[in-house]
Amino acid sequence: MIAAWVVAGCALTEDKVPVDYVSGTGAPAPLAGAANVTLTLSTSDKRQQHGDRIGTKKNGYGMELAKIVSTNDVPTLVRDAVEREFKSQGFNIGGNGLAVSVELQNFYNNFKVGLFAGDAEAEVAFGIKVRSADGASLYTQFYSATGVVENVMRASGENAKAALEKALTAAVKKMAEDKALQAALLSTSARSSKLGRNS
Repeated sequence: MIAAWVVAGCALTEDKVPVDYVSGTGAPAPLAGAANVTLTLSTSDKRQQHGDRIGTKKNGYGMELAKIVSTNDVPTLVRDAVEREFKSQGFNIGGNGLAVSVELQNFYNNFKVGLFAGDAEAEVAFGIKVRSADGASLYTQFYSATGVVENVMRASGENAKAALEKALTAAVKKMAEDKALQAALLSTSARSSKLGRNS
């Protein structure tokens, strides 16, 4: 049974897989006023653990073996996913805009060993901080989601990839649907419109 769940030789070899982002929001209608707002995105890697990998292979006893790593830069992947959703909402991405920082906190898959099969359980977590041009804090929020692939027979990079892509989609979807975040981003557009009417 243990040999069937994971092949020992493969478990000792590092896996390298590309992790992709699949939007979970479809094609939403642009937000009113978003076209008047420019966002300047930055990213930082705040992971306290597993910064060198996205998962770890295990044998049938649950012992950790070789690393699983992403072939693409993980903080950039998360930032690009956030940017894609902002663009779909109608925001402009460029310089001299509202400063939006994406702080990656966790991007890791953990394999759970079962009697006949295991599960790939991933978590993606990141924070968003929005600051105005003068440095004032406008909004801060943390987003976290899990992704699970059940009944896997191998603790492989492909199974870790599938679980992480689910978690990434779910976490970014939470951000994209955050009405308070949208209001904070659009508040500058509302202030600009008000100033225009008063001038």
